[in-house]
Amino acid sequence: MKTLEQLYLQHRGKVSDKWSLYIPEYDRLLAPYRDRSINLLEIGIQNGGSLEIWSEFFRNANKLIGCDINPDCARLSYQDPKTAVVVGDANADETERAIVGYAERFDIVIDDGSHTSGDIVKSFLRYFPKLDDGGIFIAEDLHCSYWQEFDGGLYHPYSSITFFKLLADVINHEHWGVKKRAEELLRGFYDEYRCRLSDGTTLESIHSVEFVDSLCIVRKLPATRNVLGRRFVAGDDEAVVSGHLVLKSQGSAQITPQQDTNAWSTLERSPAEAWQQQQAELVELHIRVGSLEGDVAERTRHASDLQQDVIQYERRVSDLQHEANQSKDQILTLKRDVSSFKRQVAGLQDDIARRDAGLAKAQQDIDALLHSTSWRVTAPVRWPIAKLVRIRHIVSVAMRAVRTNGGFKPAMHKALELYRKEGVSGLLGRLHPRTEGSPESARRNNYDEWIQRYDCIDDEQRVAIRQRVAAMTDKPLISVVMPTYNPKPEWLTEAIESVRNQLYPNWELCIADDVSTDPAIRPLLEQFAREDSRIKVVFREQNGHISAASNSALELAVGEWVALLDHDDLLPEHALYCVANTIVANPSVRLIYSDEDKIGASGRRHDPYFKCEWNTDLFYSQNFFCHLGVYHKPLLDTVGGFRIGVEGAQDYDLVLRCIEHIGVDAIHHIPRVLYHWRVHAESTAGGTDAKPYAALAGERALNEHFARQGVAGSVEWIERGYCAHYSLPATLPLVSLIIPTRNGLNLMRQCIDSIVGKTTYSNYEIIVVDNGSDDPEALRYFSSLGQDARIRVLRDDRPFNYSALNNSAVSQARGELVGLINNDIEVISPDWLSEMVGLVLQPGVGAVGAKLLYPDDTLQHGGVVLGIGGVAGHANKLAPQPCYGYFGRTGLISSYSAVTAACLVVRKSVYLEVGGLNEQDLTIAFNDVDFCLRIREAGYRNVWTPYAELYHHESATRGFEDNPQKQARFRSEVMYMQRCWGDLLFKDPAYSPNLTLDYEDFSLAWPPRVEPLA
Repeated sequence: MKTLEQLYLQHRGKVSDKWSLYIPEYDRLLAPYRDRSINLLEIGIQNGGSLEIWSEFFRNANKLIGCDINPDCARLSYQDPKTAVVVGDANADETERAIVGYAERFDIVIDDGSHTSGDIVKSFLRYFPKLDDGGIFIAEDLHCSYWQEFDGGLYHPYSSITFFKLLADVINHEHWGVKKRAEELLRGFYDEYRCRLSDGTTLESIHSVEFVDSLCIVRKLPATRNVLGRRFVAGDDEAVVSGHLVLKSQGSAQITPQQDTNAWSTLERSPAEAWQQQQAELVELHIRVGSLEGDVAERTRHASDLQQDVIQYERRVSDLQHEANQSKDQILTLKRDVSSFKRQVAGLQDDIARRDAGLAKAQQDIDALLHSTSWRVTAPVRWPIAKLVRIRHIVSVAMRAVRTNGGFKPAMHKALELYRKEGVSGLLGRLHPRTEGSPESARRNNYDEWIQRYDCIDDEQRVAIRQRVAAMTDKPLISVVMPTYNPKPEWLTEAIESVRNQLYPNWELCIADDVSTDPAIRPLLEQFAREDSRIKVVFREQNGHISAASNSALELAVGEWVALLDHDDLLPEHALYCVANTIVANPSVRLIYSDEDKIGASGRRHDPYFKCEWNTDLFYSQNFFCHLGVYHKPLLDTVGGFRIGVEGAQDYDLVLRCIEHIGVDAIHHIPRVLYHWRVHAESTAGGTDAKPYAALAGERALNEHFARQGVAGSVEWIERGYCAHYSLPATLPLVSLIIPTRNGLNLMRQCIDSIVGKTTYSNYEIIVVDNGSDDPEALRYFSSLGQDARIRVLRDDRPFNYSALNNSAVSQARGELVGLINNDIEVISPDWLSEMVGLVLQPGVGAVGAKLLYPDDTLQHGGVVLGIGGVAGHANKLAPQPCYGYFGRTGLISSYSAVTAACLVVRKSVYLEVGGLNEQDLTIAFNDVDFCLRIREAGYRNVWTPYAELYHHESATRGFEDNPQKQARFRSEVMYMQRCWGDLLFKDPAYSPNLTLDYEDFSLAWPPRVEPLA
């Protein structure tokens, strides 16, 4: 009879995977059962090879049952009729019923399932009662119980190894000496994993617990066999220690002394479990102490405020008298100034007259020159010189296009296709150099003119706003919180006056001065507090930096909402009206943010940041929430206000902690510039170089947020923003990379060689979909690909339908993840797939897109923006590299409404959930946009990453839309998208309504697509 090791060595069937230590141990443990008619249950069979080996080992077995949660195990079949497979979670009732349908009782149960502590404990409690007396339960791979990823740890109170150790105490229950049921020892496991034994007497049938490295063996015998029993005394000579012969004659049983006073025996829970409970109670006590301290501070502050009010009223009377005297002096001074100004105006009028005369003389000289003989003679020379530079540029671009496209004829096809898609402007756009500083771009981004047209309020609008405010039944009180420390007095004055000038009147300004050393600050703040009762000021006794000062200001706030304002920045007069209007219209909102711009020393506004709707992935890359940020006060109370230790990024940290308590639906964006951020040497408005510690503080805040949220990964500062690195799981999921093609030998070889040769992610398969190739060399190449076990070639001769080709391939893909790859893709960054997999495995993520470059290193895909060109366009297309785009977005991980399927990774379950690509209405174009919109509609977000970088030799084998049939098909696909998605195409939440839909460069919209202010 062969040993188990011999059976494993000669096995050639389905794969079985066991540690070498297990084989001789199983031989020893299972030898007594080998010739019996046993029933065996194995939980976790993977490829099913162990069942074939058990069939050889137990020749007389009655039933060998394997159970696995993997649905692919349903395909396993066995020649031995006594072998059966059940697919499902072994700890689910329906799966247990299916198992019991084959055998109600077992002699051997082997748990080789998920190895998580919870599953192991639940499997034991569910199936140990089904063992016959003399049966054995074996748990494998208990080394996992020391790992966090499997619900474990060396001292984890609820790890599987801790559970089996406790069973040793259960076996010795009769010796405890306290009135406690054995089952009480396992109560913590019952609560932790929400399970329990169906039969309370089962624990009495545990005969022994044996441990071998990574194995635990629990034997079952009748309860009567599991007690210490009576004492056996042999012999007659008792010369050394007497008393044993008396026991022999009495047949006395073992007697356990009472342990009711033993503190270690009367504990309700184990020390590890008790420690957890004490930690929770300690946190609760800290919270209560903090609350009581807050009450004491509030009462002390109130008493101080009352005393301060008395002092301020007395000062106010004195100041008013002084101001009256000053006013008389000022009137006399102003009269003298008026006389002086009149004299200056007269002088300026004389200067203007002299300038006009000079201009007239200059114009006469120019006219004389233009009509001179020399000017007319040199005209033929000047014209060619002026045009030469432009001609050289056009020729250079054209020749590069000929080389890139493989000759003159393909280049002309490409030009005609471009003309059909984008018209003359698109064609000229390729011939003209595109730079952000070009005159055309500068005209489109003339923010001064844009402000005059769309962001200035006239008296009629002011009246309308005041009428709307008066009609509000609920006017929320907005507390504007302002910490101050040595601001320029004139800037501080402007900041405070910008609040006082608000069209919405129901506000309070809460100022905390952090011990400013400038002697002008305190009297200035005191003066404002005297003039306006809505302005509250507290002067801190000790400098604590911005977080502590902000908390001091926050303590003054009694409003339901809090807006943050720096001591040198400005609010436009309609800012708080827009905020109040949003609060009233959206009762469930808890966080509000707006667009912003910067303001220089001269008062000129510039550099507007027109933001998108809430974008989690972009927020992890940059704090776009910052200005103007408005918070629900109860939410701030819940998170404890500003946190000490993250100064410079205290507002970033505050929002991170707030979003941990609310859903994204409670965050609202106002698409208007409601904040003017002052630019000066000490402000981060000009860049993080002014406060380098702010970047590091933001990095810390993000990493601690990830830790609190259980996100496996880390965040680092990368100069233009933050980069989130998401950890890959210990077992890498299989990715099926699907590449449709027709012929295209050179492109396919380049694509596959770059994937195989450069990709660092190891667990992938490549599925080449051959769509009717007829090139002999290409066919020979496809045949050779089969030599690599990771590559399959599927022949699909249907007429070209990109959607159908991919849908068919996905149905045959083995991977948990699917990658849609064009055949003209070439890998640049080796970790491209690791980056995309790390992102797509994050909760809530649907599709992930990559950064794609043209061969000339200009940007091809930086995310898809809806509405451009009527359907969609690529963000910052053709931007030269390196280019970080609008506010760094092209260099940061960000959510978009859609990403291109030229390189897209998605979970297969999500792909199937939304129905895959639309192969009926969108056979060629826009199928990826439609697919992504359906993913978003299903509740997921689509993410683009710049850290997965590849070349895209765009649609090189598909051909051009150069015949009436193709053009008609393209028009029908455009009409389908517009009919199906309607207004959504022009309200992209990942883009701003203040930015253009005519270009792909994030330039200004003329006019913006926002609702009228009043």
